[in-house]
Amino acid sequence: MNQVKDYMYKDITSVNETTTLRRAIRIMRLHRIDAVAVVDKTGKYAGCISAQEVINASVPDYIKSIYNTSFMSRIDQITAHLTNMLDDPITHLINKKCPSLSPTDSMAYAADLLSRNKKTILPVVEEGIFLGWVSKIDILSVVSDKQKT
Repeated sequence: MNQVKDYMYKDITSVNETTTLRRAIRIMRLHRIDAVAVVDKTGKYAGCISAQEVINASVPDYIKSIYNTSFMSRIDQITAHLTNMLDDPITHLINKKCPSLSPTDSMAYAADLLSRNKKTILPVVEEGIFLGWVSKIDILSVVSDKQKT
């Protein structure tokens, strides 16, 4: 059986709850990941913050209520809102209910969890410790690896 531990990306880069949004974005870009794990003061996994959550938070509430952004000729309102948030701690953006995987979970379960939650990447956590990530490309790798034989 293909297990998460055999395919996960073992990058344990994480941030804490007082990290600024600017730093979290830089870390995601540097490591080329769509999310970053957040750990509490004791080093235990506390949740994650994803690029999609940052984008969603960047859209001002008055624009969200319109349901249609076609009237916007430029994205100035969104970039201005994001600029104002960059030096704030990420506390309000942490997804504490972000689904996670165990290293012994099957890759079939990982694929299902990714799909059902409309995620591109999920954290791998064991006994409260963040171990790495599983992404959609890791799911595809399972199929690709089987085709080698």
